[in-house]
Amino acid sequence: MDKALLAVNESTVAGLGRLARFFGFSEVMGRLYGTLLLSPEPLSLDDLMERLKISKGSVSMNMRALERWGMAKEVWVRGERKKYYEAEPDMWQVIRSVLNGRERREVQTALQVLGDSVTRLQKAEAALNPEEKALAAFYLERMDDLQAFFQVANLALETILGSGESLDFDAVTKIEIG
Repeated sequence: MDKALLAVNESTVAGLGRLARFFGFSEVMGRLYGTLLLSPEPLSLDDLMERLKISKGSVSMNMRALERWGMAKEVWVRGERKKYYEAEPDMWQVIRSVLNGRERREVQTALQVLGDSVTRLQKAEAALNPEEKALAAFYLERMDDLQAFFQVANLALETILGSGESLDFDAVTKIEIG
């Protein structure tokens, strides 16, 4: 492979590894995804192991995680018995899968916990002394702000996840001047 192509491939794969770590995934997952994304052909576990110089166990475990997150899928290759994989190339679909599987659940949990806390405070209010009532009112005010934030976050997630359609990057990125 040409030096320039190799350098671009290596830097992109390394960059996706760092980006994956930033978002709470393993660096290996990001590097595997990048390797698959930049491969015009599906790759086997052995291919991935060889390209990234990591153990087959690590490749296998991280590929299962990539499949669960909707970032890669197993594909059939005619005449082959090995498992082959390819990356999901639609970044909006990847983002939807991750948000749907992780962030949506966390936002829902936060709203539930806050709702339960508000209810508990309201039930306890009659038994509180004036100083405790003031603190409870302060808590309720802060929880109200948190609930508003998480409701907006929930709305944003629903907006992103609600449509099964891919975003037309060409339409979004074209800027007409003049």
